[in-house]
Amino acid sequence: MKSHFVCAIIWRISPETSEFEFLVVDYRSTNPKSGQVSELQTKFPGGMNRVPDEPVGVTLQREILEETYLACLPDSIEIWKREIGEHTKYGFLIGTQDCRGELRTEVLNDKGDELSPPRWVPAATLGRELFHGHQGVYLAACRELGIFD
Repeated sequence: MKSHFVCAIIWRISPETSEFEFLVVDYRSTNPKSGQVSELQTKFPGGMNRVPDEPVGVTLQREILEETYLACLPDSIEIWKREIGEHTKYGFLIGTQDCRGELRTEVLNDKGDELSPPRWVPAATLGRELFHGHQGVYLAACRELGIFD
């Protein structure tokens, strides 16, 4: 069965520093079998398709809305893609000008997984704290925006 994962790199220019910032959530998961809680991980908003034929764009918009409370326009830019057998991972770059709504301000609990409220982090230093599985899409976003030459 085919599946996909989407990752949203939502960016803005900081009103305080005029530098690029990316929106992230701090995430802690609980193993449903052992009850063991993971280390805190900083990730981009995203997730997997819920049904086999869910379009990638629908997964992207749904995951952004669920994790940030932002509604984003459907014309985001695909900047990264990795195929692993029947599973495909996508990364999308979305400017805040293409988002509507107010960011979530409370902790979200999703079936034992805990997500902090979204927060803005300077793009140039985010790589040091970002979850290793999101490094590829992070670098692609930095290249696309010209952050690292």
